[in-house]
Amino acid sequence: MTTRSVFTKSLFAICLLLGTVGCSSSTSDSGDETKSEATSEATSATDEVVEISVIIGQTSGSAVAYQATLGSTVRLKILNPDADDEFHLHGYDLESGVTPAGQEAIVEFTADKLGTFDLESHVTGEWILTLVVEE
Repeated sequence: MTTRSVFTKSLFAICLLLGTVGCSSSTSDSGDETKSEATSEATSATDEVVEISVIIGQTSGSAVAYQATLGSTVRLKILNPDADDEFHLHGYDLESGVTPAGQEAIVEFTADKLGTFDLESHVTGEWILTLVVEE
């Protein structure tokens, strides 16, 4: 038997085993247990607060990404120490309003849309960060 044949059979056996384990589930006499677990998960996601603090020029940039769970509260704290600034979160169409240099802008909202959203400065046009909202 060749090494490739052994590898293929081993890989098939592992996939079969994982498929069997993934498909197995415990049964319950009542569907209420499943409903309570789903409600509990939805409640905990809604109660979650994701706080993101960014300092322009130090912890900002298009490669900076943060994650939030769908239904969570997101609190963006953005500080531009050098200039007055205004921030816009694309996709949610939220703006901070003009914030004086050295003062923190706060944008708070419920992450009720799935996807990837960019925060930009309206003054410099710089991408500040990317927010990824997942389930």
